[in-house]
Amino acid sequence: MPYAFDLDRLDRIATEQAGNFARARPYPHVVMDDFLRPELALQLAREFPQPADLAWDHYAAPGLEVKLGSSREETFPEAHRRTIHDLNTGIFVRFLERLTGIDHLLTDPHLAGAGLHLTRAGGLLGVHADFNWHEKLQAHRRLNLLIYLTPDWKPEYGGELQLWDTQATRMERSIEPRFNRAVLFATRSDTFHGHPDPWRAPEPINRQSIAMYYYTTTRPQEEIRAPHNTLYKVPAQAD
Repeated sequence: MPYAFDLDRLDRIATEQAGNFARARPYPHVVMDDFLRPELALQLAREFPQPADLAWDHYAAPGLEVKLGSSREETFPEAHRRTIHDLNTGIFVRFLERLTGIDHLLTDPHLAGAGLHLTRAGGLLGVHADFNWHEKLQAHRRLNLLIYLTPDWKPEYGGELQLWDTQATRMERSIEPRFNRAVLFATRSDTFHGHPDPWRAPEPINRQSIAMYYYTTTRPQEEIRAPHNTLYKVPAQAD
């Protein structure tokens, strides 16, 4: 059975996009379309668990985070479980190391905060910087990989991923969550991002994604901060 991704294409991406990743603003990132094998991406979208299908974790902090998530791979459909395993293989990690220049990456078998994410109508994710330390791995969080699996995404659905400057004062890039698009970005205590505009697709069309996070046991000294949970940019209050 082939990997969830095309190995030759990963090789080309690593060769051609490494410089773009390093130079990207407001912090290192890259957008990769048609990321998974097309027939698999369609299967993942078609079989993506719906709200009644799993014992989801419910995130319900109005204005900050309203979504469903699950890291319990034993409950996932086979195609999703297999894809996540492929994204945690050595061959994929070597691709990430070539693309980003970050060596000695670790995968997370616990899928802490990762796995399957689903946002229904009205859901959102406020602008934030992610938790920076994985207690079980005793490792620093270094990379986020998001793969979008909503077919036939339309601009009126919203849900764009926003990348903000490192002071969380302004949005610098908006990335449409197009079907089978992957976004890879550096994870630090100042890499603010989110989709603060509520998802506006009609029921039952949901914002579906796979999220994977990668770690190292060390990181550059200038990036080290005390361990923290998610840091939200607090929405401005109306006068």
